[in-house]
Amino acid sequence: MVTRSNAEQVGDERLRDATGRSRVEWYALLDDAGAQEWDHTRIARWLGGEHDVDGWWAQSVTVGYEQSRGLRAPGQRSDGSWEAGATKTLYTTRGALWPHLADDELRRDWLDVDWEMVGGTEPRSLRLTAADGSRISLVVDELPPGRDGRPKVRLSAQHVRLPDAEAVGETKKFWRDALAALAAIVNG
Repeated sequence: MVTRSNAEQVGDERLRDATGRSRVEWYALLDDAGAQEWDHTRIARWLGGEHDVDGWWAQSVTVGYEQSRGLRAPGQRSDGSWEAGATKTLYTTRGALWPHLADDELRRDWLDVDWEMVGGTEPRSLRLTAADGSRISLVVDELPPGRDGRPKVRLSAQHVRLPDAEAVGETKKFWRDALAALAAIVNG
């Protein structure tokens, strides 16, 4: 499984609508400013400070620029480590989902691994540490009810500190499968 680049995830029209410029225009401005020699934080701050780009979009433009210039690969963080994530919409409430995240035994039913819980904010987020030292954040966002009136949430899993690019695809598949198993449990 190949990790999609920033450009594949965020369309140019959407970028232009949000920032007023296309990728080509942003990347030319960044090149002219010498951004190939800057770190991630400096690029994002420059976009926000000099060009009033919203923080989320400044991060997106920065990641896309770094990828386009060979400064980072898709799935790679600015510190050189690797990450993978997955999301799943579940037909339940935060409160009903929370025990499946926070309780070790219930979490093992769908995750099938024993990872240490290192923190969380009930019923919104949970942090885990895997045996290999990688870290996982699980975040639950409420969504508007479905057309049938059933409550919905989105569960996002972000797995960081992966060892290499090869682990990214394997980890994405792991999380897609695990979230599907959780959905089968909570959606009944």
